Amino acid sequence: MAKRSIIYQGYCFDIAYKHINNHQEKNMVFLHGWGSNKELMLLAFGGVFKDFNHYYIDLPGFGDSPNDKVLSTNDYSKIIDLFLHTLGVRADIITGHSFGGKVALGCKNDAMILLSAAGILTPKSWKVRIKILLAKILKICKFRAKFLRSADAHALNEAMYQVFKQVVSEDFAPFYKQCKKKVTIFWGEEDKATPLSSGQKIASLIADNRFFVLKGDHFFFLKQGKIIDEKYHFQGIIAMKTIIVHAKGKVQGVGYRKFCQAKALELNITGTAQNLADGSVEVYAQGSDIALKAFIDALKKGPSKAAVTHLEYQDISSRDFDQFKILV
Repeated sequence: MAKRSIIYQGYCFDIAYKHINNHQEKNMVFLHGWGSNKELMLLAFGGVFKDFNHYYIDLPGFGDSPNDKVLSTNDYSKIIDLFLHTLGVRADIITGHSFGGKVALGCKNDAMILLSAAGILTPKSWKVRIKILLAKILKICKFRAKFLRSADAHALNEAMYQVFKQVVSEDFAPFYKQCKKKVTIFWGEEDKATPLSSGQKIASLIADNRFFVLKGDHFFFLKQGKIIDEKYHFQGIIAMKTIIVHAKGKVQGVGYRKFCQAKALELNITGTAQNLADGSVEVYAQGSDIALKAFIDALKKGPSKAAVTHLEYQDISSRDFDQFKILV
């Protein structure tokens, strides 16, 4: 581990980092999520992406990088830019998990890999709403109640707790929409911290992106570094095609469209599925030739309650789909 001190807005930040020199021309920077550290990212990616030199950074307030100043996500982005500048390192691509993905969005780089990135606001549960209300009441009463803090906020100093309260409520949808970088998005299918719907939203906002759904939760990437490496490097190599599919038989009211959507997410296929008036289901699907063949094989069987009697498909001209949607 190494450390580099930088001065940002008159305050000294000691940034801890690890460098893996793969003797390459390009550099990849790794930014961890909230409550995590560089070691987690190193564990996942230290043995892959060998065509890049690696820089694993502890964001201020995490790991071995202390912090007692209240910072915004934008501050974190500027601190990372300044830190890399002092090292004389160009970030050709930044890989960011969760909060680290938000930070990467504001950094100087041409490309990003987002891993279950944060920044899309989702409706709060009643439990969370009650905690917020109680916290406001207790604040008026000049009483601080740490028991009302979320799991992500425990063990934080007061400054970092204020940072947490700020960043957790930031809506980054407008910034994702303005993003002009080349972005590859990976998401855990069972992610509860940043739900899959957030990934689909981000993919719909960024113009130049590829979106992959992998098995796993918020930390899906930990044992899938090699898969992420392989899928990233297939960018621009796999020829994409679009097909239209008509499924007939007992295919309405049996979960057939949801089955199509689940298989599409698994195979990284985009498109739509909708019921037609004649009782059939019409599916548009876009993906690689290999993925589409597997998709068609799955659709011939369908879910357990379905009975597909006839399925036909044909190639059509390319259409633009940002995700797989069920049309009503």
